[in-house]
Amino acid sequence: MAAHDGHVRSKPVAVTLLLAEPAAVVSDSAAEAAAKLFKALSDPVRIRLVSLIRYSPGGEACFCDLAEDFDMPQPSLSHHLRVLVTAGILTRERRGTWSWYRVVPEPLETLGGLLAAGGPLADRPAPLRDAPRETGA
Repeated sequence: MAAHDGHVRSKPVAVTLLLAEPAAVVSDSAAEAAAKLFKALSDPVRIRLVSLIRYSPGGEACFCDLAEDFDMPQPSLSHHLRVLVTAGILTRERRGTWSWYRVVPEPLETLGGLLAAGGPLADRPAPLRDAPRETGA
């Protein structure tokens, strides 16, 4: 150990990295699909849109109702909705002059599975190797 300015610093502790089970490692195609979903959800407006639509009565929302919840021009809101539809996160159905949106559960379940405890992207702390630590005397 070295003492600098009255502070005691120890040597770094060796860490053993855990390698995931091969089945838990995300494949190239799954990583690409997940990245597209994350990109579509990378804007706070889009996350809020998904939340509002998902918890709307009947699990669907009309553009006219969504426009009331956002202080932005209609073309901007349409753009955000189009990104979510293109990514497969929302479906759109025309009814008369209005578009109605509904959340597609599978893409969100895919992301949830990646991020859930035990999933391939979950935080897994590596155990510390039993290494003797020097003590200051």
